[in-house]
Amino acid sequence: MLLTDLTIIGIHTAAYILYIDTPPSYWSIAADRSFGETFQYIKELWLVFSFAMLTRIRSNWLYGSLSLLCCYLFLDDLFLIHERVGEMIALNFNFQPMFKLRAIDYGELIVNAIAGSFFAVLIGSSYWRGSRAFRQVCYRVLVLLGGVVFCGIVLDVLHIIVTTLYPRLYSAFDLLEDGGEMLFMSVLCWYGISLIKQQEKVVQQPELELPLQRKG
Repeated sequence: MLLTDLTIIGIHTAAYILYIDTPPSYWSIAADRSFGETFQYIKELWLVFSFAMLTRIRSNWLYGSLSLLCCYLFLDDLFLIHERVGEMIALNFNFQPMFKLRAIDYGELIVNAIAGSFFAVLIGSSYWRGSRAFRQVCYRVLVLLGGVVFCGIVLDVLHIIVTTLYPRLYSAFDLLEDGGEMLFMSVLCWYGISLIKQQEKVVQQPELELPLQRKG
């Protein structure tokens, strides 16, 4: 996955060089419905199914909270939820541009804050009720998601502010923001897959040991 990400980022960079900062949107990692964005959808969907499978395999509904979070990330990317709802909020409440940020940017931050608060309560309560194994999984997932959030929200805000003052840095921030988000999501997806494989080994182990016990 990381190799695929690096290839996509390389194509994005090459397209910027060849087309002088106006590459075809399909090859731009910053464009919606692009090749890179489609790969993100696949990773997010895989995470939804991975944690849903863990919920069933481990008979622990707490993993469902992680699956629900990944499902929201997938739907948000696919249907542009925080962008569209954020725009509605900005228009309805007549937000004004401030501090180099557009009115819609404040609407998007409000949507992200509401969604973040909801999942903080949901996953926080799951963490409190969970076993030591679940807490370890939860901690690692949240650390990696923190990287995704940093790239997708913090760097996005800095992207808007800095490029307003220094337009030449626009393409560099595209790489940092969207490229970083892709890499963090790939590591998170790899971790979700590793949890499933680890669980399969635990299930298969007794089946392998049973014939040996009969021979003894």
